[in-house]
Amino acid sequence: MARLVADPDRGGDVVVAPATPPGVSALAVVRLTGPPGLTLAVARRIAPHLADEPRPREAALHRLVGEDGRPLDRALVLFFPAPHSATGEEVVEFLCHGSPAIVAGLLAAARAAGARPAGRGEFTRRALANGKLDLAEAEGLAALARAESLGTARRALSLVEGELSRRVSAARERTLDVLAELEAALDFAEDVPGVGMRAAADALEAVAQEADELVAAASRGGARDRRKVVAILGRPNAGKSTLFNALVGRDRAIVTGVPGTTRDAISETCEVGGETVTFFDTAGLRSTEDEVEKVGVAVAERAGETADLVLYAVDFVLGRNEEDEEFLRKGRAAPVLVVGTKADLAGGNAEERREGCFEVLVSARTGLGLEALRALCAARLGLVEADGELLVLERHREALASAASSLREAGKLARSAGGAPELVAVHVREALSALGAITGETATEELLDRIFATFCVGK
Repeated sequence: MARLVADPDRGGDVVVAPATPPGVSALAVVRLTGPPGLTLAVARRIAPHLADEPRPREAALHRLVGEDGRPLDRALVLFFPAPHSATGEEVVEFLCHGSPAIVAGLLAAARAAGARPAGRGEFTRRALANGKLDLAEAEGLAALARAESLGTARRALSLVEGELSRRVSAARERTLDVLAELEAALDFAEDVPGVGMRAAADALEAVAQEADELVAAASRGGARDRRKVVAILGRPNAGKSTLFNALVGRDRAIVTGVPGTTRDAISETCEVGGETVTFFDTAGLRSTEDEVEKVGVAVAERAGETADLVLYAVDFVLGRNEEDEEFLRKGRAAPVLVVGTKADLAGGNAEERREGCFEVLVSARTGLGLEALRALCAARLGLVEADGELLVLERHREALASAASSLREAGKLARSAGGAPELVAVHVREALSALGAITGETATEELLDRIFATFCVGK
């Protein structure tokens, strides 16, 4: 991959930043990166007994001093020589105690020794410039740091590990092969046999189909990465709040035997099918003269209209009544899953009574059916993860769609009577530029600035 500019103005500087979030913690990491020799010189001002040539990737305990030379902390120091580091430069990491005062003291000492504060994503941008990763992999690192669920983290890791980059690079190579034939025919028309335009069109269509598949992966990933909403509805005292608390894993909603206890929609997030899902507990659905409860019922109805899935709770002991049937007869945009609650009170004929009335029976008291309910929620929400799912970001999707369009236009010209190789080549180059923007070969400084502005400092 072509080297990209990490920092056109100050690329030779030693930079410093905390690599862990602010706040009190057991440990914090402060990271230095920069040219060989200069980075170690800064580090030795902070850890005076650090060897001239520390053992690579071996943690050693050192006393650290502040900018005034007074003791600051005892911490582990790790040295990564260039080019065998995350950034491709010389890297030193301090694993210190997580006191904000100690972290601030380390940063001040590094600045006094000649380092400057790192910009957003500057460590990753330097890694990009030094060929340690490509642009899609760099974006995967940011997505991995932001992941809210295991599913999102796994897809981000596939991006970091280069799965998308490999597929895009392979598509780009096949496109380059076609362009090479076209350009050879144009530059050496007398010596090179004519290009098989139909074969070229077929090759371009195959690459366009690969781009289409990746665009489809982006659509699936986008649907999965949008946080789903589940609303729990039902009559008063149907066990909605108890079910809500059991699903989210803590006593978030008040539970009493008094009908109408819940007056507003209460939300909480938890993980379902490896993804983060927001659950809403709502007021019981019934006719009421209480003005406050009326508002709560209206809020519950709106929650049901906007949710991705409705769990309609029915007290299993009492069974479904006409009010339940009326609710279930109404057509709704979101699927409705009928849940029989308080199943531990039903006795031995629970399964017989379930048929045709309830899709799942649960007991929040004993845990009966909760895992089955979570699995049903995951299936209805489309959160059942397939092996090998890719994270394809919106920027990648747009570039892939652009490449597919250019490739098909090139193929159309190649198939037309008297298709001119020079016109076909123009569209093929456009496709190559779009594909290259994904992995960084054709990325502009403006694009890099925009991408890395979304990174955290220290990444």
